[in-house]
Amino acid sequence: MNFSEKIIREYRETADKRLAFVCRLMIGFMLLVALLNVLGIFKIAPLPLYLTVAVSVFDFFLPTLFYNILKVRSTKLRYFILAILVFQSGLQYATLSYHTIIMLVFPLVMSCLYNERKYVIYTAVLSLPMIVISHLIAFDLKVVPDEPLVTLKGTVLYGIVPRSIEFFAVVILCFFISARIEKLIKTLADKNDELYADQENLILSLSQIIENKSENTGQHVKRVSEYTAVLCKSLGYNDEESWKISLAAMMHDVGKLMVPESILEKPGKLTTEEFEIVKKHITYGKQMLETSPGELFHISTEIAHQHHEKWDGTGYMGMKGEEIANCARCVALADVFDALVSRRAYKAPWTPEEAYAEIVSQRGKQFDPDVVDAFVQNFEKFKEIVKRYPDE
Repeated sequence: MNFSEKIIREYRETADKRLAFVCRLMIGFMLLVALLNVLGIFKIAPLPLYLTVAVSVFDFFLPTLFYNILKVRSTKLRYFILAILVFQSGLQYATLSYHTIIMLVFPLVMSCLYNERKYVIYTAVLSLPMIVISHLIAFDLKVVPDEPLVTLKGTVLYGIVPRSIEFFAVVILCFFISARIEKLIKTLADKNDELYADQENLILSLSQIIENKSENTGQHVKRVSEYTAVLCKSLGYNDEESWKISLAAMMHDVGKLMVPESILEKPGKLTTEEFEIVKKHITYGKQMLETSPGELFHISTEIAHQHHEKWDGTGYMGMKGEEIANCARCVALADVFDALVSRRAYKAPWTPEEAYAEIVSQRGKQFDPDVVDAFVQNFEKFKEIVKRYPDE
């Protein structure tokens, strides 16, 4: 499982929401400009002002519409939104001039939220000609009636040229800031992948030791992991969550490493004392895993400690219902199903259909009803897993 793209995607989605939030603030800013004009503090012609405010409110609401309401996420949409902001900055400067001069760099600053050079370059390429165009429109509309911007030469020398130089300086700054943070995010993502890879390798190694502990369990942990993945996906977990839980499920019986083989492999029924020793494997498992760093081991700890709990509260520790971790509820069913269809020293294997009937009969008793429903819907997949990983 590669988590680099996930981290970067989440970062971009956060940037989308921040951009939408700032744009909502800009709606308030434009309404404030209109209010100050009504109060006579600003002296802007009413028609261009109110038209600009109306267009601004619409444009600035678009990020909220797409990102927060419609939940649309795409690179093309981000380019479109940035282009709208560039157009908006030009419109405001052309009609309101020095009242909104900060808008010339507003789109560029917003592009920095994504911390990727491509967005900064794209916004800069669109903004530079917009600066020229907006100054020329402002000159034509006589928005600034003061020297030296009343002449075309003055507009170029004292408007376009200095604003372009200032803008170019901001572009360089934004470019290097974005490049630096982009590199840091990539490094963080790679380190995160390495961390999960280390946890995965350790879990796989431990699961192999668990398998080798008993000849009778064969590929039990692999099958339980596969069953768990099927259940998680059916219950609505995404691919990442399903992967984490199914991998952690391999550790459900890690505590049995501390239980004597003479008890684990004993043919026939265990004595009360022997069963009490076996039950301790959930405590051993928790103790072995709970101090290990990483999310996978945190999930493994919950599963190892709670996978013998029952929905009605008659399990090893008496936990019931929602008190039991979701991941442990899935593994509880997967573990029991595989134990039923597998050969053990004390029993012959059941057919999948016999195991199916037993699990369905325990809906709302031993097992979470939702997990049983997911099992019923995916029973054919369970049978395929049994065939795919036969015991040697």
